[in-house]
Amino acid sequence: KFNYWEMKGVPVRIEIGARDLESNSCVVARRDRPGKEGKTFGVPVEAGAITEKVAETLDSIHASMLEEATRFRDENIVDVATYDELKAAVEEGKWARGYWCGTDAQEEQVKDETGATLRCFPFDQPSGPPGKCFMTQEDAKEVAIFAKATEFSLTSSRAEPRTHLCQELSVLVLELSGADAV
Repeated sequence: KFNYWEMKGVPVRIEIGARDLESNSCVVARRDRPGKEGKTFGVPVEAGAITEKVAETLDSIHASMLEEATRFRDENIVDVATYDELKAAVEEGKWARGYWCGTDAQEEQVKDETGATLRCFPFDQPSGPPGKCFMTQEDAKEVAIFAKATEFSLTSSRAEPRTHLCQELSVLVLELSGADAV
């Protein structure tokens, strides 16, 4: 059953039907693009051709998911200069990025009042003079990202697992390509 393997996360499916056997070909289907858009018809069944097509498809899936996750991350980060701006950003479900030099107690206050926690300090920190901490308004040398933790669960819907996977990848992109996890 296709759905069983999709729910397990298998990214590529190879379909071989009766007509495919007659023509010595198969169909390679991507999990991330439902319908005909995600299928390549007439792939020769020789081991070299299938291996090449699957490798090419996996590379394409990776690039597509990384692009979507990066776009999702970038669209959901809000630069904040005050604590009120952070609260508004978190209330909207966004990630708040701002200068930070607060104490552990102030970090706990942010968590208690907004549900957001300090998620990371991005690798790419601003150069130049320090900015003002959104919490204390004192000079701060580092930028931090605050956000609420999100729980993900897969369902039988095709759209929801893809959205959740995109959100999970966004966090991975954030952590791997530009942030120290906290």
